[in-house]
Amino acid sequence: MYLYVMRHGPAEDRSASGRDADRTLTPEGRDRVERVAIELHRVRGGAPLSRVLASPLARARETAEIVAPRCGAPEVEIRDELSVDADLPLALVAALARGGADALLVGHQPNVEHLVRTLVDASGRGAPGLVLRAFTTALIVALEPDPRAQDRWRVVRILDPRELA
Repeated sequence: MYLYVMRHGPAEDRSASGRDADRTLTPEGRDRVERVAIELHRVRGGAPLSRVLASPLARARETAEIVAPRCGAPEVEIRDELSVDADLPLALVAALARGGADALLVGHQPNVEHLVRTLVDASGRGAPGLVLRAFTTALIVALEPDPRAQDRWRVVRILDPRELA
């Protein structure tokens, strides 16, 4: 099972409503997400993602709606646990792990980075040797269960949109 944790794509500075929750992706943000989605599909060898779960905020939802069809996911599931002001979605991750199917979570900074660090090392500081670049917009961290430590994960790949043509 692989768990992919993604930060939403680049979003507009302000929404028409003035509400942070309503900020949508910029045209460049949509392009960046599309490039990362294509790369995710490629590194998965074309295997479809079983689940794509996103924060209810517009920019995360829109990011997930771009990635899901590109990666063969049947739909986008909106989950409050991935919202910007939510606690870490550890129960959600545990449920996904029990299900055993590959899944993508789309959320917000600093939550996504804190989630990855916590899954890799319970202290949240990151395991020795873990090099996690700045969690830029549209970055995906691929994790798999660590067979040496129960309830721990290890980073297997980082898809950084800054490194994609």
